[in-house]
Amino acid sequence: MMKHSLDFVKFNAETGRALIHGYPYAYRSAFLNQYFENAVRSAHPDGTGVLYKASLFANYRVLRRAKESLNLEDESEFLKFLEMLFMSLGYGKPLTSKEDIKLIASPIAQTYLYVHHTTSDVPMCNFQRGFFAASLDVILNQSPGTVYVEETECVAMQDPVCRMVPHVKPYDVDFPDVDYSRIDFYTEEDPHFMEKVNLLRKAIPKADDTGNIYVQSAYGGLKRAAFLYFPTEYFSYATWKALTEGDFSTADLTLRFAGYSGFLMTFVSLYYTPIGKVAYGNPETPEDLFRAIMGSMKYWGMGFWKVEEVGEGRAVAKVHNFYENDFQRLVGVGEPYSPYVVGGIMGLLYAIYRVRFYLKEEPLFISEAIQSYDEALETFKVSSSFDHSENAQIVEFEW
Repeated sequence: MMKHSLDFVKFNAETGRALIHGYPYAYRSAFLNQYFENAVRSAHPDGTGVLYKASLFANYRVLRRAKESLNLEDESEFLKFLEMLFMSLGYGKPLTSKEDIKLIASPIAQTYLYVHHTTSDVPMCNFQRGFFAASLDVILNQSPGTVYVEETECVAMQDPVCRMVPHVKPYDVDFPDVDYSRIDFYTEEDPHFMEKVNLLRKAIPKADDTGNIYVQSAYGGLKRAAFLYFPTEYFSYATWKALTEGDFSTADLTLRFAGYSGFLMTFVSLYYTPIGKVAYGNPETPEDLFRAIMGSMKYWGMGFWKVEEVGEGRAVAKVHNFYENDFQRLVGVGEPYSPYVVGGIMGLLYAIYRVRFYLKEEPLFISEAIQSYDEALETFKVSSSFDHSENAQIVEFEW
């Protein structure tokens, strides 16, 4: 029986983090994930491999701890748990056999077709095949990389299903030691935090019988969007690799775009939905709206996004305890930096101060949102730094 995605989560109200079996999770739309994966593939010479390893790394850590903490030593019980978790978090519906795993209604593959209006030349469900590989490694009590999962058919290639074939062969992984107990997190009191989370839980739908979480969208031409509850290390690992091993300029530009388009398609769109009404309240001015959307990030597991200054022509934000910054600190990056943070805030500022979307029934069509990125790059002057004492990425915008 499927559960609500938030049934698995323990929230830390003092740090603005959402944890499943001790590891951070956050909602992201399938649209945002599409642009994120495109960014990694564009910037890194082995982008597809990086995405697969990122999923394997993130899911293996969660599933191993889940098996131990829930005492799921019986293989059949663990398999039932895996299927329930997979579908409840919005990843699609798996059909398993001895030969392969068929994935029905993959939100990642379906969204690829919607975004690109054409079929892919290669399979696209790197996150799900990483999940399946991690599951098999944990079932076999083996280290990550023992089982390699290949996607041989994909809905994004216009195949009827996404077909995954496991191979028991060594796959080279070199995973970092990431221990969040080593971080001094920024903390603040919020006595109404869980009250708001519980209200959001009622507004956010459960996954349907295909394992998809569909959220109402206010964008022109789009009635709903698929959301997935991801382990954030999937994004943190891949972003780290793209920035440090790939072409930095390409990674910075395309990952900013992932944040920019993702915020426009997610947090701006939510303004018109019941979820947005709960998360944002009823802001009356552009400044209030910006602060309300930024302040809602803690409910999605993204830490505390604080507005230091905002008005026509200038904004300063501090983003505390953001998962990509935390991950980079733990793998030894001296000055953690997330292009997603920069692009996301830029998207909000563009929508509020240039488009003034809140005055319109429909803020943008998706094509308009995508095409506006070039104008936003020309409009906003941005600088970013990191404050270790407050575990915060500080971003300043002028326009």
